Amino acid sequence: MTRDAPYDIASFDAGQDCGTRVAACVARLSALELSERSRWWNRRGHRLMAAALVACAEELEAEADASRGSSRSDARSVTAALREAQGA
Repeated sequence: MTRDAPYDIASFDAGQDCGTRVAACVARLSALELSERSRWWNRRGHRLMAAALVACAEELEAEADASRGSSRSDARSVTAALREAQGA
Protein backbone atom coordinates (compact mmCIF):
# COMPACT_ATOMS: atom_id res chain seq x y z
CA MET A 1 0.00 0.00 0.00
CA THR A 2 1.49 3.33 -1.03
CA ARG A 3 0.73 6.75 0.29
CA ASP A 4 0.49 9.91 -1.71
CA ALA A 5 1.82 12.11 1.09
CA PRO A 6 3.93 10.78 3.96
CA TYR A 7 2.95 11.45 7.53
CA ASP A 8 4.76 14.56 8.64
CA ILE A 9 5.30 14.53 12.39
CA ALA A 10 6.67 18.07 12.34
CA SER A 11 3.35 19.33 11.00
CA PHE A 12 1.41 17.37 13.62
CA ASP A 13 3.62 18.70 16.44
CA ALA A 14 3.24 22.26 15.16
CA GLY A 15 -0.53 21.89 15.22
CA GLN A 16 -0.46 20.40 18.68
CA ASP A 17 1.81 23.21 19.89
CA CYS A 18 -0.52 25.79 18.37
CA GLY A 19 -3.52 24.20 20.08
CA THR A 20 -1.75 24.29 23.44
CA ARG A 21 -0.90 27.96 23.01
CA VAL A 22 -4.48 28.81 21.98
CA ALA A 23 -5.75 27.05 25.12
CA ALA A 24 -3.32 29.11 27.20
CA CYS A 25 -4.56 32.33 25.57
CA VAL A 26 -8.18 31.37 26.22
CA ALA A 27 -7.35 30.71 29.88
CA ARG A 28 -5.65 34.11 30.19
CA LEU A 29 -8.57 35.89 28.51
CA SER A 30 -11.03 34.07 30.77
CA ALA A 31 -9.03 35.17 33.82
CA LEU A 32 -9.03 38.77 32.64
CA GLU A 33 -12.76 38.73 31.93
CA LEU A 34 -13.46 37.08 35.28
CA SER A 35 -11.57 39.69 37.24
CA GLU A 36 -12.89 42.68 35.28
CA ARG A 37 -16.56 41.75 35.55
CA SER A 38 -16.58 40.79 39.23
CA ARG A 39 -18.62 42.71 41.79
CA TRP A 40 -17.33 43.75 45.17
CA TRP A 41 -18.99 40.83 46.97
CA ASN A 42 -17.38 38.11 44.86
CA ARG A 43 -14.14 39.81 43.83
CA ARG A 44 -11.95 37.70 46.14
CA GLY A 45 -13.30 34.40 44.79
CA HIS A 46 -12.98 35.58 41.21
CA ARG A 47 -9.38 36.66 41.81
CA LEU A 48 -8.55 33.21 43.15
CA MET A 49 -10.13 31.57 40.11
CA ALA A 50 -8.32 34.01 37.81
CA ALA A 51 -5.01 33.21 39.49
CA ALA A 52 -5.67 29.50 38.96
CA LEU A 53 -6.43 30.12 35.26
CA VAL A 54 -3.22 32.11 34.81
CA ALA A 55 -1.22 29.35 36.53
CA CYS A 56 -2.80 26.82 34.18
CA ALA A 57 -1.92 29.00 31.17
CA GLU A 58 1.69 29.27 32.34
CA GLU A 59 1.91 25.49 32.73
CA LEU A 60 0.50 24.99 29.23
CA GLU A 61 3.00 27.43 27.74
CA ALA A 62 5.90 25.84 29.62
CA GLU A 63 4.81 22.42 28.37
CA ALA A 64 4.62 23.70 24.80
CA ASP A 65 8.09 25.26 25.11
CA ALA A 66 9.56 22.06 26.57
CA SER A 67 8.09 19.83 23.87
CA ARG A 68 9.20 22.22 21.14
CA GLY A 69 12.90 21.43 21.43
CA SER A 70 12.55 17.66 21.66
CA SER A 71 9.92 17.37 18.94
CA ARG A 72 12.07 19.20 16.41
CA SER A 73 14.91 16.70 16.65
CA ASP A 74 12.44 13.77 16.66
CA ALA A 75 10.65 15.21 13.65
CA ARG A 76 13.88 15.56 11.71
CA SER A 77 14.89 11.97 12.37
CA VAL A 78 11.44 10.60 11.48
CA THR A 79 11.24 12.71 8.33
CA ALA A 80 14.72 11.57 7.26
CA ALA A 81 13.75 7.92 7.88
CA LEU A 82 10.56 8.32 5.82
CA ARG A 83 12.44 9.90 2.93
CA GLU A 84 15.04 7.17 3.06
CA ALA A 85 12.36 4.46 3.05
CA GLN A 86 10.58 6.05 0.09
CA GLY A 87 13.81 6.30 -1.88
CA ALA A 88 14.73 2.65 -1.29
